[in-house]
Amino acid sequence: MKIYDRMLKIKKLRAFCHSFRGVRFSFSGNASRILRGVPLFLGFWGALVVLPSLAGCRDESSGTQGNLQSKAPVVKCSESVQFETMESGYFSIGKLCGVDVAVVRSVVGKDTLVHKYVMMDSAAAALGTDLQRRGFPEEWLSAVVLRVPLKRVAALSTSQVGYMLRLGLRDNIVGVSDGQYIVDSILYERAKNKSVASIGYDAGALEKLMALNLDLVFDFTTGGDYDNYEQIARTSLPLMLTSEWQENTPLAKLEWIKLYGILFSVRPLADSIYEQEKQKYETLRNLIANSASRNGGVAGVSPARGGSELQGASEGEASPTNDSLSTSYFLPPTKQCPRVLAGMSYGGVWHASGGNSFTANLVRDAGGCYIWASDTSRELTFSFEEVYALADSVDMWVNPSAFGTVDEILSLEPRVKNIKAFREKNVFQNDGRKGPGGGNDFYEGAITRPAELLWNLTKCIKGSVPSVNSVDTTYKWYRNIYNF
Repeated sequence: MKIYDRMLKIKKLRAFCHSFRGVRFSFSGNASRILRGVPLFLGFWGALVVLPSLAGCRDESSGTQGNLQSKAPVVKCSESVQFETMESGYFSIGKLCGVDVAVVRSVVGKDTLVHKYVMMDSAAAALGTDLQRRGFPEEWLSAVVLRVPLKRVAALSTSQVGYMLRLGLRDNIVGVSDGQYIVDSILYERAKNKSVASIGYDAGALEKLMALNLDLVFDFTTGGDYDNYEQIARTSLPLMLTSEWQENTPLAKLEWIKLYGILFSVRPLADSIYEQEKQKYETLRNLIANSASRNGGVAGVSPARGGSELQGASEGEASPTNDSLSTSYFLPPTKQCPRVLAGMSYGGVWHASGGNSFTANLVRDAGGCYIWASDTSRELTFSFEEVYALADSVDMWVNPSAFGTVDEILSLEPRVKNIKAFREKNVFQNDGRKGPGGGNDFYEGAITRPAELLWNLTKCIKGSVPSVNSVDTTYKWYRNIYNF
């Protein structure tokens, strides 16, 4: 090979390394992998030429870029972060040293993952992206630096897709977890014809992400078997774990749209959407509460209680006692409203949302009495027998896991046929809006339209909703599974 050709390859390698400036990345653990990609026919002398290039690549942010930054004024920054007041409990945004910053938290079991981000536009980055030279506090020196606006991202959860779609950022999405479950018809078709990559979870997922030339990978973690964020973090790809799905209220979940507004430089639009939706939601919530107050509760609905004799039990089935569950879980008997059960049984264990969960708070705002409302956790588990004891104390049942038909539910747990809400055909699932491949819009579009979601569930629980002109009543995520 001619020496010119060798040098051309080295220049390409330098360009490859150049793209990693501004992100936490070092070739110290990756040089061997890169060297394996160098053609073997370069031989010993070719390798000697390449090694200095790798060293220069590794020090790009502190070498060449550092020389450039040395000519720029060093910003002295001794201030502390000025965080905004937020509804969210899982992310914070603010200003530090003249630029936007964010702290994003994800709870995994008993652990909380905390990641910090510094977001600079071209004008801010002109002063350099070296946080130490810019005088950032020591606790921020390991933050991920992102150049905004982001142009190309992979959104590996449908909620992330939902925020971006509401902000008109469809074209910025070049990768999704599985295109089949995208509800937006245009993005679904792009994934189908492979102009948007479906990343998946197999061994080739990382290669697909690396090939997309991404500005950021949006991912999330549940602590389950499909988590892949640790593998992504070991690559050169900038990564952000979002945790909107862990928020406890519809408005806190909506508020994440502000972070996307910063990342894509459309913050005024994001703020406008948030404020409009918040006003609609709070107006509707107040009307629902005032209506229930005027009516003195729902006629014919007895106070919540710990359990009762089970009507219509099959022969040979023991009727549960009212001692199965502590009455401390239930609302006081002076509060009268439709009692709502949530969740489903798997292998004799009932999994339900806790009293401080998104579901419980949405049910409360919609005028329902969630039967575990006084619980303070996010998730609950009971034996089926404990829930069975409540059979005649439940007026309606929401979110029966992912099951969309009566037959599906009965095939998994036949005993639910004796639950009052099931007998009276008051079982509501949140899959009323689906995409071409069966994706559920409850996890994509509904997150940015909380007022419409509240209206929809209130219709299911109470049968009527006070008139609010600003609410679009065509959105119907919740449906009765008996009505196809």
